[in-house]
Amino acid sequence: MAASLLVNEVQGQSLTRRVTVISSAPAVQPKVNNSVGLNIEIMPEAEVKIGARIFFKVSTKKSGYLILVDVDASGKVTQIYPNLHSMTIPHGAAENTNLLKSGGDVSIPDPNNAFAHFEYVAEPPLGKGMIIALLSAKPVHVVDLPDVPPDLLLSGEAVNFLYDAASALRIAPHEANVPLADPQWSFAAKLYSIEN
Repeated sequence: MAASLLVNEVQGQSLTRRVTVISSAPAVQPKVNNSVGLNIEIMPEAEVKIGARIFFKVSTKKSGYLILVDVDASGKVTQIYPNLHSMTIPHGAAENTNLLKSGGDVSIPDPNNAFAHFEYVAEPPLGKGMIIALLSAKPVHVVDLPDVPPDLLLSGEAVNFLYDAASALRIAPHEANVPLADPQWSFAAKLYSIEN
């Protein structure tokens, strides 16, 4: 808490009054790991109208397995890439289908890629949401993350909540009697807004 003096002039007289300035709590800084330089862009822009088509461009400095998760304005979490549609096409669940190579980028959707050939259209609920990009050092196609509690929405705490939940996940290996693997996530988030 800090105090300062405010000087106002009223009818030619200086009036001095003490004003207490209460510093607001610092914004919560996400505590995520992004050691591979994972980046996500929302196109054409982060503020969209209902019915608008949305595209994502994701890049990384180190190869890994990409998963995109949407957190809508109500806190509902939905994995959007890979999605159920792309997982059911022939070779959709092959180990390398969501591999993003180092120094490269991927556009989602991508009409030239059967695995990413679909559309995202902005739909309710209205308000601010978030796209989360997760990049695993190990092959993984699906994550099971909880919805974000309403009191954490639109804060760094929402990102921390999802990062902690993802960090607790482990990957089951194909071989028997092998311990569960840590995905070693890199994590990036972008806010968006859906308007009427």
